[in-house]
Amino acid sequence: MKAKFIFAANLLLGLGLLAFVLVRYGSPALAILGAGVSIPTLAAFSVSVAMTIVSLSWRWGWILGGVCTPPHLMRLTLYRSASHTLAVLVPSGKIGGDPLRAWLAARDRVAPGAAIASVAVDRVLELASSSPFSLVFAVLLLQHGIPQLEPVLVTVGVATLGLVAGITIAVRRLRRGIGLVAPLVHRMGLDRLRIIDRRMDVLAESDTAAAELVGRPRRMLVAFAAGLVANLLVIVEFTVLLAAFGLPTEPTAVVAAIFATGAAHMLPVPGGIGVLEGANVWLFQLLGYPTEVGLAVGLAARLRELVWMLPGVIYLLATSLSKSLSEIRET
Repeated sequence: MKAKFIFAANLLLGLGLLAFVLVRYGSPALAILGAGVSIPTLAAFSVSVAMTIVSLSWRWGWILGGVCTPPHLMRLTLYRSASHTLAVLVPSGKIGGDPLRAWLAARDRVAPGAAIASVAVDRVLELASSSPFSLVFAVLLLQHGIPQLEPVLVTVGVATLGLVAGITIAVRRLRRGIGLVAPLVHRMGLDRLRIIDRRMDVLAESDTAAAELVGRPRRMLVAFAAGLVANLLVIVEFTVLLAAFGLPTEPTAVVAAIFATGAAHMLPVPGGIGVLEGANVWLFQLLGYPTEVGLAVGLAARLRELVWMLPGVIYLLATSLSKSLSEIRET
């Protein structure tokens, strides 16, 4: 109940912030977006988004292939997009959709333990491949006169070191056959709950599958490299998106848009409403751009979010509609 109240309050604050910037700067920002729009470049942007989503889905399938036969890439892409949709709507630093992704894979004849392990390993590799880019982005913005980001650089650096340490410990435990998830659940006493106790075998299977993946370093290296490629594609996405609306496409501007968008989803605000737009306004003001330009970038980034969510929304709606029709036929 407390979490729901906090999320609701944050959503209202986000909506208030969004309303404020739209009332004051919405018209000039929309005028900027409308004046320089290029339909062919927008089409190229859509292609770049599709390439990013497919590359991330391919990496997940490559990881999953280390422990079982993965579903077809098209289905994995739909599952990946659906999980992203849920992760955006539920403020959780992008991991809120991972249980859905594992469930969809398990429903597609993937062993539950393998599904859980593949999603967990995929998420860790995503964090690992994104960390170098976050560090470089923060350094670049600092060099261009944004000292306010110095604490962020320290935080990202410490988080990166913590991630490396955590991965090292996890790999050692898995190689020794100790496991991670099942022992943690037991130590926390969660296995005393009936719903957890009945699924301890699945958690043990996920540890076994994770250990099998760790024992395939070449496969993990390829997956890590695929993550680096996906991050490069994100840079292409933002560059083409900003160019499509005639917005600044200098490297610093592109980095600022990526940095602000990523930071917005780390805050407990559903959909990053208001925060995404506000973060872009703030960063672009610090870079010397007018407020309406920053808001225009924020609105363009919001469009990117919607394009990313579109396949997942269509899939979830189609699945829900199909289920409803099946229930109607049965009755």
